[in-house]
Amino acid sequence: MHAKQSLSVNNIMQYFSPYLPISSSQIHLFKCLDSTNTWLKSHGGSGDICIAEQQTAGRGRRGNRWLSPDAENIYCSVKWYFNISPTHLSLLSLVVGLSIAKALEKIGLRGHGVKWPNDIFWLGRKMGGILIETITSSSQTMQQQIIIGFGLNINMSSSAGNTIDQPWVSLNEAMGKSVNRQQLLAFILEYLIHDLQQFEHLDIQQFQSDWQQWDILHNQSVTILQEHQEHIGVVKGLDEQGRLGVKLNSGKLRYYASAEIRLKKSGRVCL
Repeated sequence: MHAKQSLSVNNIMQYFSPYLPISSSQIHLFKCLDSTNTWLKSHGGSGDICIAEQQTAGRGRRGNRWLSPDAENIYCSVKWYFNISPTHLSLLSLVVGLSIAKALEKIGLRGHGVKWPNDIFWLGRKMGGILIETITSSSQTMQQQIIIGFGLNINMSSSAGNTIDQPWVSLNEAMGKSVNRQQLLAFILEYLIHDLQQFEHLDIQQFQSDWQQWDILHNQSVTILQEHQEHIGVVKGLDEQGRLGVKLNSGKLRYYASAEIRLKKSGRVCL
């Protein structure tokens, strides 16, 4: 069993590139919180980062609970302000997924990818998830305020996750060794901050091409569950709003928003 190593702001920052515009005062590290997303809703400004060693009310998409043992995984949120609300804001969770995938590749992981719209997978098993929330501002500013939350299984033991009801994996199992959380978190934040800085001017066609590299559903057969109906087809990329393209058995290509459907693959509901 690996020895738990607590995170520290200084240890995380030592892995940052010198040009990253984040100061130690913008990183808020806690032993335990209900939720890093919730904390940032009432604290901090654009670029502030909240990290917790443990969450008591962490959650994912559709309100699903995220298991959060102490000092084993990564639970982190970033607050970000866009000067105006980008017309392609629906692509944000997908862009964040690629930021995380690139950081995992940088530390040597292979065989991982992103599952539309907001999960990190390794060889068919879930490793992490992303939760994007918007903040309603009472001011007259046109700024769009966003909280980007993500969680990753890093050094969690199989016994700690025995209540999880879907195939899952920790990064240490995927890599065959214990993982330095400080270094990985720094790499994720560096990719993420860079991608957020560029997001308002995102080259959508280039993003669609980049997405295909990491899309674990590309060319996979799926069943779409929509309003008590099932449609079977093959995944064929994204449109400019991040909707999932599926070529149905009828031959028609249709695009689906994540709020409209659930996906079923290989007999398992996976979204």
